[in-house]
Amino acid sequence: MGEVFAKACETEESQPPSHVRLELERGRFLRAPLVVAVVSSIKPRPGAPEWEQILSAAAVCFNTCLAANALGFGTSWITEWIAYSKTVREALGLKESERIAGFIYMGQPMEKPDERERPIVDALITEWPA
Repeated sequence: MGEVFAKACETEESQPPSHVRLELERGRFLRAPLVVAVVSSIKPRPGAPEWEQILSAAAVCFNTCLAANALGFGTSWITEWIAYSKTVREALGLKESERIAGFIYMGQPMEKPDERERPIVDALITEWPA
């Protein structure tokens, strides 16, 4: 896939990429021992509107990360430009109606990530008096 990413970078970027950038793209999937592509495939279904099908693909991404984290693996769910690249989509054999919901990088974490600032939950929740 690294050569596919480098080719996509060369042919789809507005400016010629540097040698360093091409090497970065060639090594993109070497960041983790396992990278899973999650693809959203929308099908016309009376009981499953398009938006729900898209959200289902996002749920697959999130729950895959959650399950892997519960088993002690580190994960990172990203899309980046490669998810929207015509060259990458063709290399993966995607149909026009299919979209990459994300790439999930998985492996043993080398270090514990820094804790980030979290929102105050009470500021996000509104009670509905029934």
